[in-house]
Amino acid sequence: MVEKLDQLIIKSEPFYAIDDTDLLNGIAGLHQDADLRILCLTRLGICEETMTLLEAHKIDIECLKKMRFEDFDALFEGRPLGPKILFREALIAWRTEIGLPMRSLRVISNRKRAVEQEQVPLPRSIRPVNSNINNDATSTTIAMEAPKPKTVPKIQYNLFPWPMTPEVLKDILSSCVMGRLILQSGELGSLEKAYQSQLTAIVIDYHMEFDLKITALQLENYARCITMLFPHENQNTYHIPRGPTRRNPGGSLYSRFINQKISKKALAIGSGLAPAFQN
Repeated sequence: MVEKLDQLIIKSEPFYAIDDTDLLNGIAGLHQDADLRILCLTRLGICEETMTLLEAHKIDIECLKKMRFEDFDALFEGRPLGPKILFREALIAWRTEIGLPMRSLRVISNRKRAVEQEQVPLPRSIRPVNSNINNDATSTTIAMEAPKPKTVPKIQYNLFPWPMTPEVLKDILSSCVMGRLILQSGELGSLEKAYQSQLTAIVIDYHMEFDLKITALQLENYARCITMLFPHENQNTYHIPRGPTRRNPGGSLYSRFINQKISKKALAIGSGLAPAFQN
Protein backbone atom coordinates (compact mmCIF):
# COMPACT_ATOMS: atom_id res chain seq x y z
CA MET A 1 0.00 0.00 0.00
CA VAL A 2 1.30 3.45 -0.98
CA GLU A 3 0.29 6.67 0.80
CA LYS A 4 1.07 10.23 -0.28
CA LEU A 5 1.82 12.66 2.53
CA ASP A 6 2.95 16.24 1.71
CA GLN A 7 4.73 15.20 -1.48
CA LEU A 8 6.40 12.22 0.32
CA ILE A 9 5.60 8.78 -0.82
CA ILE A 10 5.50 6.19 1.95
CA LYS A 11 5.39 2.54 0.98
CA SER A 12 4.10 0.15 3.63
CA GLU A 13 5.41 -3.42 3.45
CA PRO A 14 3.49 -6.30 5.04
CA PHE A 15 4.87 -7.45 8.44
CA TYR A 16 5.55 -11.11 8.97
CA ALA A 17 5.78 -12.33 12.57
CA ILE A 18 9.00 -14.09 13.61
CA ASP A 19 9.12 -16.50 16.47
CA ASP A 20 11.51 -15.08 19.11
CA THR A 21 12.67 -18.53 20.24
CA ASP A 22 13.75 -19.56 16.76
CA LEU A 23 15.51 -16.25 16.24
CA LEU A 24 17.46 -16.46 19.53
CA ASN A 25 18.42 -20.09 18.94
CA GLY A 26 19.73 -19.24 15.52
CA ILE A 27 21.79 -16.34 16.85
CA ALA A 28 23.17 -18.46 19.71
CA GLY A 29 24.16 -21.24 17.31
CA LEU A 30 26.01 -18.84 15.05
CA HIS A 31 27.73 -17.29 18.08
CA GLN A 32 28.94 -20.67 19.34
CA ASP A 33 30.23 -21.67 15.91
CA ALA A 34 32.04 -18.34 15.61
CA ASP A 35 33.61 -18.70 19.06
CA LEU A 36 34.76 -22.24 18.26
CA ARG A 37 36.37 -21.13 15.01
CA ILE A 38 38.08 -18.17 16.66
CA LEU A 39 39.45 -20.42 19.42
CA CYS A 40 40.63 -23.16 17.09
CA LEU A 41 42.01 -21.12 14.21
CA THR A 42 43.61 -18.28 16.20
CA ARG A 43 44.29 -19.46 19.76
CA LEU A 44 45.02 -23.14 19.05
CA GLY A 45 46.36 -22.51 15.56
CA ILE A 46 44.92 -25.66 13.98
CA CYS A 47 44.39 -26.05 10.25
CA GLU A 48 41.10 -25.66 8.38
CA GLU A 49 40.98 -29.42 7.75
CA THR A 50 41.00 -30.17 11.48
CA MET A 51 38.40 -27.45 12.05
CA THR A 52 36.13 -29.11 9.48
CA LEU A 53 36.68 -32.45 11.22
CA LEU A 54 35.58 -30.98 14.57
CA GLU A 55 32.45 -29.50 13.00
CA ALA A 56 31.63 -32.80 11.31
CA HIS A 57 31.72 -34.55 14.70
CA LYS A 58 29.68 -31.73 16.29
CA ILE A 59 32.44 -30.88 18.77
CA ASP A 60 31.97 -27.50 20.44
CA ILE A 61 33.95 -25.59 23.08
CA GLU A 62 32.34 -27.57 25.91
CA CYS A 63 33.44 -30.79 24.24
CA LEU A 64 37.01 -29.46 23.98
CA LYS A 65 36.96 -28.81 27.74
CA LYS A 66 35.97 -32.44 28.42
CA MET A 67 38.03 -34.33 25.83
CA ARG A 68 40.26 -37.19 27.01
CA PHE A 69 43.33 -38.57 25.31
CA GLU A 70 41.35 -41.56 24.02
CA ASP A 71 39.09 -39.17 22.11
CA PHE A 72 41.99 -38.13 19.87
CA ASP A 73 42.33 -41.69 18.59
CA ALA A 74 38.64 -41.89 17.75
CA LEU A 75 38.58 -38.43 16.17
CA PHE A 76 41.61 -38.97 13.90
CA GLU A 77 41.12 -42.67 13.17
CA GLY A 78 42.44 -43.45 9.70
CA ARG A 79 43.75 -39.90 9.23
CA PRO A 80 47.31 -38.51 8.96
CA LEU A 81 49.22 -38.32 12.25
CA GLY A 82 50.62 -34.79 11.79
CA PRO A 83 47.39 -32.78 12.32
CA LYS A 84 46.52 -35.02 15.26
CA ILE A 85 49.82 -34.22 17.03
CA LEU A 86 49.51 -30.48 16.43
CA PHE A 87 45.90 -30.38 17.64
CA ARG A 88 46.66 -32.55 20.69
CA GLU A 89 49.62 -30.44 21.86
CA ALA A 90 47.73 -27.17 21.31
CA LEU A 91 44.70 -28.48 23.21
CA ILE A 92 46.85 -29.75 26.11
CA ALA A 93 48.45 -26.31 26.48
CA TRP A 94 45.07 -24.54 26.35
CA ARG A 95 43.46 -26.93 28.84
CA THR A 96 46.38 -26.47 31.24
CA GLU A 97 46.09 -22.69 30.89
CA ILE A 98 42.38 -22.68 31.81
CA GLY A 99 42.92 -25.09 34.72
CA LEU A 100 41.42 -28.21 33.11
CA PRO A 101 44.38 -30.53 32.45
CA MET A 102 43.82 -33.49 30.16
CA ARG A 103 42.97 -36.86 31.71
CA SER A 104 43.25 -40.41 30.45
CA LEU A 105 41.34 -43.54 31.41
CA ARG A 106 44.47 -45.58 30.71
CA VAL A 107 46.44 -43.68 33.37
CA ILE A 108 43.76 -44.37 35.98
CA SER A 109 43.86 -48.06 35.09
CA ASN A 110 47.67 -48.13 35.19
CA ARG A 111 47.73 -46.47 38.61
CA LYS A 112 45.39 -49.12 39.99
CA ARG A 113 47.49 -51.91 38.48
CA ALA A 114 50.70 -50.40 39.84
CA VAL A 115 49.30 -50.23 43.37
CA GLU A 116 48.35 -53.89 43.16
CA GLN A 117 51.86 -54.80 42.00
CA GLU A 118 53.45 -52.85 44.83
CA GLN A 119 51.19 -54.73 47.29
CA VAL A 120 50.75 -51.65 49.42
CA PRO A 121 48.88 -52.44 52.68
CA LEU A 122 45.37 -51.08 53.06
CA PRO A 123 45.13 -47.69 54.82
CA ARG A 124 43.76 -47.61 58.35
CA SER A 125 40.75 -45.50 57.46
CA ILE A 126 38.39 -47.59 55.34
CA ARG A 127 34.93 -46.15 54.85
CA PRO A 128 32.11 -48.61 54.04
CA VAL A 129 29.71 -47.47 51.33
CA ASN A 130 26.77 -48.98 53.17
CA SER A 131 26.48 -48.62 56.93
CA ASN A 132 24.64 -51.96 57.11
CA ILE A 133 27.72 -54.16 56.75
CA ASN A 134 27.03 -57.86 56.42
CA ASN A 135 29.35 -60.24 58.23
CA ASP A 136 29.70 -62.19 55.02
CA ALA A 137 32.88 -60.91 53.34
CA THR A 138 31.44 -61.52 49.91
CA SER A 139 28.64 -59.02 50.49
CA THR A 140 30.76 -56.24 52.00
CA THR A 141 31.52 -53.27 49.75
CA ILE A 142 34.43 -51.02 50.68
CA ALA A 143 35.27 -47.66 49.08
CA MET A 144 38.86 -46.48 49.25
CA GLU A 145 41.32 -44.43 47.27
CA ALA A 146 44.44 -46.03 45.93
CA PRO A 147 47.22 -45.15 48.40
CA LYS A 148 50.44 -43.69 47.11
CA PRO A 149 53.72 -45.14 48.38
CA LYS A 150 55.44 -42.67 50.74
CA THR A 151 58.87 -44.29 50.49
CA VAL A 152 61.24 -43.88 47.56
CA PRO A 153 61.40 -47.05 45.43
CA LYS A 154 64.60 -49.10 45.66
CA ILE A 155 66.57 -48.51 42.47
CA GLN A 156 70.10 -49.68 41.63
CA TYR A 157 71.38 -46.25 40.66
CA ASN A 158 74.91 -47.52 40.03
CA LEU A 159 73.61 -49.25 36.90
CA PHE A 160 72.89 -45.87 35.26
CA PRO A 161 75.41 -43.44 33.68
CA TRP A 162 76.83 -40.44 35.55
CA PRO A 163 76.32 -37.48 35.39
CA MET A 164 72.59 -37.18 34.77
CA THR A 165 70.99 -36.22 31.46
CA PRO A 166 67.27 -36.05 30.57
CA GLU A 167 67.64 -39.46 28.90
CA VAL A 168 69.25 -40.96 32.01
CA LEU A 169 66.49 -39.52 34.20
CA LYS A 170 63.85 -41.05 31.94
CA ASP A 171 65.58 -44.45 32.09
CA ILE A 172 65.75 -44.27 35.90
CA LEU A 173 62.05 -43.43 36.18
CA SER A 174 61.13 -46.15 33.70
CA SER A 175 62.87 -48.75 35.89
CA CYS A 176 60.31 -48.59 38.74
CA VAL A 177 56.54 -48.45 39.13
CA MET A 178 56.51 -45.06 40.88
CA GLY A 179 58.75 -43.60 38.19
CA ARG A 180 56.44 -44.81 35.44
CA LEU A 181 53.48 -43.22 37.23
CA ILE A 182 55.40 -39.93 37.38
CA LEU A 183 56.14 -40.13 33.65
CA GLN A 184 52.50 -40.84 32.80
CA SER A 185 51.28 -38.02 35.04
CA GLY A 186 53.78 -35.61 33.47
CA GLU A 187 52.23 -36.22 30.05
CA LEU A 188 48.95 -34.74 31.29
CA GLY A 189 50.34 -31.50 32.73
CA SER A 190 52.01 -30.27 35.90
CA LEU A 191 52.89 -32.93 38.46
CA GLU A 192 51.00 -33.16 41.72
CA LYS A 193 53.00 -32.24 44.83
CA ALA A 194 53.23 -35.89 45.87
CA TYR A 195 54.82 -36.80 42.54
CA GLN A 196 57.12 -33.76 42.68
CA SER A 197 58.34 -34.96 46.07
CA GLN A 198 58.91 -38.50 44.79
CA LEU A 199 60.75 -37.19 41.73
CA THR A 200 63.00 -34.99 43.88
CA ALA A 201 63.80 -37.92 46.16
CA ILE A 202 64.73 -40.18 43.24
CA VAL A 203 67.05 -37.54 41.75
CA ILE A 204 68.84 -36.88 45.07
CA ASP A 205 69.18 -40.60 45.84
CA TYR A 206 70.78 -41.01 42.42
CA HIS A 207 73.18 -38.15 43.20
CA MET A 208 74.19 -39.50 46.60
CA GLU A 209 74.98 -42.87 45.05
CA PHE A 210 77.90 -41.14 43.29
CA ASP A 211 78.73 -38.04 45.36
CA LEU A 212 78.30 -37.01 49.01
CA LYS A 213 78.56 -33.28 48.17
CA ILE A 214 76.54 -31.20 45.75
CA THR A 215 77.43 -28.08 43.78
CA ALA A 216 75.38 -25.27 42.28
CA LEU A 217 76.15 -26.57 38.77
CA GLN A 218 74.89 -30.03 39.71
CA LEU A 219 71.67 -28.59 41.14
CA GLU A 220 71.15 -26.53 37.98
CA ASN A 221 71.74 -29.62 35.85
CA TYR A 222 69.20 -31.69 37.79
CA ALA A 223 66.58 -28.94 37.52
CA ARG A 224 67.30 -28.64 33.79
CA CYS A 225 66.94 -32.39 33.29
CA ILE A 226 63.60 -32.36 35.11
CA THR A 227 62.14 -29.44 33.14
CA MET A 228 63.35 -30.86 29.83
CA LEU A 229 61.71 -34.20 30.56
CA PHE A 230 58.62 -32.54 32.07
CA PRO A 231 57.99 -29.28 30.13
CA HIS A 232 55.02 -28.36 32.35
CA GLU A 233 57.20 -28.18 35.47
CA ASN A 234 58.57 -24.92 36.90
CA GLN A 235 62.35 -24.94 37.40
CA ASN A 236 62.05 -22.77 40.53
CA THR A 237 60.16 -25.60 42.21
CA TYR A 238 63.32 -27.68 42.16
CA HIS A 239 66.17 -25.16 42.26
CA ILE A 240 66.57 -21.46 43.06
CA PRO A 241 70.21 -20.23 42.87
CA ARG A 242 71.70 -18.47 45.88
CA GLY A 243 71.88 -14.67 45.61
CA PRO A 244 72.54 -11.47 47.51
CA THR A 245 69.59 -12.13 49.82
CA ARG A 246 69.81 -15.92 49.76
CA ARG A 247 72.72 -17.60 51.52
CA ASN A 248 71.86 -21.13 50.41
CA PRO A 249 70.09 -22.41 47.29
CA GLY A 250 66.34 -22.83 47.41
CA GLY A 251 64.05 -25.43 45.93
CA SER A 252 63.15 -29.01 46.73
CA LEU A 253 66.39 -30.55 45.41
CA TYR A 254 68.70 -28.79 47.87
CA SER A 255 66.24 -29.27 50.75
CA ARG A 256 66.03 -32.98 50.03
CA PHE A 257 69.82 -33.25 49.77
CA ILE A 258 70.33 -31.61 53.18
CA ASN A 259 67.70 -33.84 54.79
CA GLN A 260 69.22 -36.96 53.25
CA LYS A 261 72.71 -35.91 54.30
CA ILE A 262 71.58 -35.34 57.88
CA SER A 263 69.87 -38.72 57.95
CA LYS A 264 72.89 -40.54 56.53
CA LYS A 265 75.21 -38.72 58.92
CA ALA A 266 73.05 -39.79 61.85
CA LEU A 267 73.24 -43.39 60.68
CA ALA A 268 76.98 -43.09 60.12
CA ILE A 269 77.55 -41.81 63.67
CA GLY A 270 75.95 -44.96 64.98
CA SER A 271 78.25 -47.14 62.87
CA GLY A 272 81.44 -45.10 63.39
CA LEU A 273 81.62 -43.75 59.80
CA ALA A 274 80.74 -40.12 60.51
CA PRO A 275 84.03 -38.56 59.15
CA ALA A 276 83.10 -39.69 55.63
CA PHE A 277 80.14 -37.28 55.64
CA GLN A 278 82.03 -34.21 56.85
CA ASN A 279 82.35 -31.26 54.42
